[in-house]
Amino acid sequence: MTRTLLALAGFLLVFITQLFTLQHCATPTSPSGGARDSIGPVLIEEETTPNFQTNFRPEEIVITFDEWVEQDAKQEIIISPPLALGPDNQPYLRRRSLVIPLQGLELRDSVTYVVNIGSAIKDLNEGNPTENLRFVFATGPVLDSATVSGTLVEDFTGEPVDGATFTLYSNLSDTATTTENPTYFAQTDEEGSFTIYNIRPGRYRAVGLVRNPGATNYYVDLNGTFKPLSIGFIDSLLTVNDGNTEIGTVRISPVGVPAKVIGVDTAAAGRIAITMNQRAEKIDLRTNRTDYLRYNVRDTINLFFRDPGADTIFVGRDAIFRDTIVVNAAGSLPAGAPEVVAGPGATTNPATGLVFFFDQPLERVDTSLISLRRDTLPGRLPFRYDLDSLYPGEITLRTGWAQNTQYFLDILPGALTGWNNQSNRDTISRKFRVENPESFGTLSLSVQDLDTTLSYVLSLVKKEEVVSGTRRFIRRRGEYFVTYRGLRPGDYQVELIYDGNDNQRYDAGNFLNRRQPELIRRFKIEALRANWEVEEVIELK
Repeated sequence: MTRTLLALAGFLLVFITQLFTLQHCATPTSPSGGARDSIGPVLIEEETTPNFQTNFRPEEIVITFDEWVEQDAKQEIIISPPLALGPDNQPYLRRRSLVIPLQGLELRDSVTYVVNIGSAIKDLNEGNPTENLRFVFATGPVLDSATVSGTLVEDFTGEPVDGATFTLYSNLSDTATTTENPTYFAQTDEEGSFTIYNIRPGRYRAVGLVRNPGATNYYVDLNGTFKPLSIGFIDSLLTVNDGNTEIGTVRISPVGVPAKVIGVDTAAAGRIAITMNQRAEKIDLRTNRTDYLRYNVRDTINLFFRDPGADTIFVGRDAIFRDTIVVNAAGSLPAGAPEVVAGPGATTNPATGLVFFFDQPLERVDTSLISLRRDTLPGRLPFRYDLDSLYPGEITLRTGWAQNTQYFLDILPGALTGWNNQSNRDTISRKFRVENPESFGTLSLSVQDLDTTLSYVLSLVKKEEVVSGTRRFIRRRGEYFVTYRGLRPGDYQVELIYDGNDNQRYDAGNFLNRRQPELIRRFKIEALRANWEVEEVIELK
């Protein structure tokens, strides 16, 4: 009898434990362990309002997924053509379904409606979003079936942009793209490609943008808190016909940071130093003076001048000048002596020579106060020097170098005189070796079929960086020839910027000014080897 009771008690204990376990497992929780899910929610068609219906006027649209989901508050669900959604028409979640109530809304006759969900829905566990999800129906017998496809790329690099948005506006007013959500949109994939489906044939404004992660809208909201990160556009109205309209590549440019002056230093005679909130080469200046020598150093614009005088300087970017500087330009402190900002290291490329950068332009060089010697030999070597034509604060010394040989350089006090008539007070000394010239290569480059009405900026690029000393400015010439010596072996590209406004720099696009980014072309050339000369001819036509 006792054994029977014990067995019965054990059976009841196991039964209760299993029952509790089943009840506990019925509660939805985030799974733990295993591989991370990277796939967004998938539709269950048999539990979803049928898509692509015609002669359809739904009271609500129910889209059911294969897992629990949540709505991303930063991603807006857009219906096009736009509907005036009231408080009772806002999309909401019901268990595993997205419900879009349409009761009380007046749907137009013979119109195709597209509910652009995009990536507004994501799974509850891992946060993986849906991609380009849309629901389509027509109140008439025919669904609009035109499509628009293309590619969005970064303006400067030409690299495809993943996750960008391409938009179409049926409202053709100038302000539509900056004040209201688009009629149609689609997001790009890893290749920067997009396709917008179910478009009504007609004319549209077209804009591509990288949305701010905090934005809830899809338009160019330049006055809002969460401005777009990058913008591109098609200049003219886009005509969409039946079938597919291929627009090609649209280059999108980063939204520029408004120029702001951080500080102004006019203390030193002969120099105005303007510190900006961004790199100095992006900044434009307007002034009545024509004798300034401008030299940019990181975020500081240095304006050198010989004759003192009052001036008003307007500071801005992209034709918008927000700051004004009023200076007497005389300087309250005595002019300083030239000082080295950067100079050669322990080894020197024989093709480039010894290059020094000073904090001010140089006026005179007294070669009798410069001593260049080889090894322990006491005799001074003959040399020549060059002052850079754009910034004469850069000086290069050259001679007939002997490879793998140690040299000594002494620039004695008084050898270098700046614009302000002050000379260096201390001796500038360097000890260095010259590298073997056979370790370097030479590139002879000919660029043909240039447009004689345009200017260009030519550079060599290695590993996505412009090689120092290779930039050349070409103005209104049909062809150009240059020889680059002392290049280290490796793979190079020739970069050619079509300098439309002749300001000797690249200018990105500007949406408000309706300015497209300047054209950039890059050409691969034969790999450069040590002690080898490569001859390249680039024909632009």
